[in-house]
Amino acid sequence: MSLTDWIIGMREKRLRKKFAVLGDGARFLGLQTEVKGRVEAGSGCCFGNNLVFRTHKGGVIVLGDNVEIGDYALLLSNSNLHIGNGVFIGPHCVLRDTNHLFQGTDVHWRLTPHVTEPITVCDNAYIGGRTYVMPGVTIGADAVIGPASVVTKDVPPGEMWAGSPARLIAHRTDPSKRAKFKRDLELAALFGLDTAAEDNAGGQE
Repeated sequence: MSLTDWIIGMREKRLRKKFAVLGDGARFLGLQTEVKGRVEAGSGCCFGNNLVFRTHKGGVIVLGDNVEIGDYALLLSNSNLHIGNGVFIGPHCVLRDTNHLFQGTDVHWRLTPHVTEPITVCDNAYIGGRTYVMPGVTIGADAVIGPASVVTKDVPPGEMWAGSPARLIAHRTDPSKRAKFKRDLELAALFGLDTAAEDNAGGQE
């Protein structure tokens, strides 16, 4: 074993100790990973570089099997953040189940109470890079979230959403569910959808 391999092995061993539970076959593609609080991960997970997992106030982060998380993602939980099996979370994503209360008060944000609601990402969902998932959101199984989206409400299974705030673009298998407005059609085109018919039928916003 080379010195480099030995150093990498020792760093991975140190990272593994930070998880409350870590299944077999986990891979660490980078060596800068912050894990604070209770974080559980299943088998076959793949972790990018410069990841942050933080829990507070009894919160827990649970990753299923074969979850892949891209570089610079942040997962934060004060209650429960549950990621299902086979989920992909792209680079620079933020999933946090808590935020400060801003509406209805003019006091400094540090002094406002937290609004905390669990986040659930169901099996085989795909979350594109630079996406922000808000507290209380459930992303259904096999759903796809386009890059740079802000997800503010539940996404049904198998649907494709994108934008800020994220909205329905299409269904992965149901051709009757397609975007109608021009700005949504442009987003749909990023997924390789044939939107010519919808573009002719839909109006302009």
